[in-house]
Amino acid sequence: MTLKNTDMKNRRPKTLALFALALLVVVVACKNDDEQPISNALRILKANVNETNLKDNPTGIDTNISLEVISSHSLNTSAFESALSISSSSGEMSKSFSYTNSNSIVTITNTAELDYETEYTISLPAGAYGEDGNELAESISYTFTVKEFVPPNVTLSTDMSAISEAGGVATVTATMSEPVNALVTVELGFSGAATTLTDYIASGTSITIPAGQSSGNITLTAVDDVEVEGLEDVIVSVENVTNAIEATEQEVSFRIEDNDAGGRGLIINEVLFDPPSGSAGDANGDGSRSASEDEFIEFINDSDVEIDLSGFNLYDEDQIGSLTPRHTFANGTIIPAHGVYVLFGGGTPSGDFGGAMVGVSTTGNMNLNNAGDKIYLHDANGNEYLTFDTAVEGAGLDFGSDQSITRSPDITGDYTMHTVANAALTFTPGTMIDGSAFDMSGGNSGQGLIINEVLFDPASGSAGDANGDGTRSASEDEFIEFYNDSNSEIDLSGFTLYDEDQIGSLTPRHTFPNGTVIPAHGVYVLFGGGTPAGDFGNAQVAVSTSGNMNLNNSGDKIYLHDANGNEYLTFDTAVEGTGLDFGADQSITRSPDITGPYMLHTAANTALAFSPGKKADGSNF
Repeated sequence: MTLKNTDMKNRRPKTLALFALALLVVVVACKNDDEQPISNALRILKANVNETNLKDNPTGIDTNISLEVISSHSLNTSAFESALSISSSSGEMSKSFSYTNSNSIVTITNTAELDYETEYTISLPAGAYGEDGNELAESISYTFTVKEFVPPNVTLSTDMSAISEAGGVATVTATMSEPVNALVTVELGFSGAATTLTDYIASGTSITIPAGQSSGNITLTAVDDVEVEGLEDVIVSVENVTNAIEATEQEVSFRIEDNDAGGRGLIINEVLFDPPSGSAGDANGDGSRSASEDEFIEFINDSDVEIDLSGFNLYDEDQIGSLTPRHTFANGTIIPAHGVYVLFGGGTPSGDFGGAMVGVSTTGNMNLNNAGDKIYLHDANGNEYLTFDTAVEGAGLDFGSDQSITRSPDITGDYTMHTVANAALTFTPGTMIDGSAFDMSGGNSGQGLIINEVLFDPASGSAGDANGDGTRSASEDEFIEFYNDSNSEIDLSGFTLYDEDQIGSLTPRHTFPNGTVIPAHGVYVLFGGGTPAGDFGNAQVAVSTSGNMNLNNSGDKIYLHDANGNEYLTFDTAVEGTGLDFGADQSITRSPDITGPYMLHTAANTALAFSPGKKADGSNF
């Protein structure tokens, strides 16, 4: 196509205008390049401390920092680290470096906590810090200020609600809301019925928490004496704090349980969850049967000292979460030694309760659930004191069968249905299973004869010489430690001992000779054989008449029959020793002694594998 001259004339002005515009853009671009010339100099593109831009001179920075610097070039790390300074009036900050992105990004952290309320200056003078010699043309300086010191809050706690007088140990711990870079000292005060040095020894009168740590502790160890003292409380409180604060008053407490009183302290002997229908269910004797008011719990003080329940609270499983008590024991509620206390759900109890103390719940309803429940008794300080769980103590029993659950025999026996213990009665609040009054003189104190320790598997070599006769024997060094947990002597004359292999044929492994009498709170150790020699505390010591008790490491059952052939006591590895390893080169022992559950001896005391005639800690009973 051919353009006419007239068309060319019309287009020329437009073309000239476009050319002029393009020329202007080039000129402007050149002018900008003159202001920011292309350079190979090192530049700091970004610098943050704890994600805050350092150009803003930030304040309130934590005592631990993460400083991020991004440079325009890869860094010569040794040159950069030598030149960079982070300092305060106290001196240079100790620091560590890490690099990413071909050493163009560096992260700097402090290796010692920074000082509170202190300004730190970051300085980097001009110099060659690039990997290829690239230079920082001008020096750089930033500042940041560490936050002010806010003292952390201190709280107290203890790992025990009760310890045995027999060397029991409680740990009291002071914990801070956050660690600080200063030593914290928590000075303590001690009060309560128990007294220092006489009843317990504290490892210190203050708790120190080193700088940078969040907790510290002391231990309080009970002193074993011969005085009958009952339960004594220890109260530990904060008196003064250095470098921290006590935001709310801190106080913890625990009990020291006397081991000189005999028995087990307060126990639940009988519970009625389901009063029978009609007049047969009028357990409180007020002339009216009530599903709630005729429920009752029978407590027995199985000790030689009185127990003060003032301010104690009773809960069921529904109310324990909210700590809303079903009953609060009034001030002055004291159960005498070997005394009985019956708590009814409500009503106006009337009748013969065998001399027992009787009360009704302060809410008028203990709400014991026939389908399963748990009873909690807390002391006046809110510590758990006693529980009864239908799934544990009452395992396999029917709590909705129009009768109570009771120990059989009273006080020392396992729980069973009342009509199993006595077919003629469905409940006996305040009295024994047969309806007779309890002997409150102390004749029923304790559990009677118990097995406290058994060695099924003597260790190999001299370590297994339990009877101390100089020779280790797999059969002769086996032993059973019996304890008379009562206030009366127990005569074992003519009693016979069997293991599971021999019970069928009634061939005894041991027959106790005439005159074998264990005194009140006495100890008797029966070895498989040998010639026992050594320190067995104050225990009586004997060897089996057959020379071999044949205790089976993989599982066995011990039977003790009285002189008339009646079963008197048993120990079943599948029941009392469930979950334990009887072939572990050590004994099985109660912990705490007498009243506690069975466990491996080294779990009770790591220093000893057995302690025939003595407590788990090696001291005398």
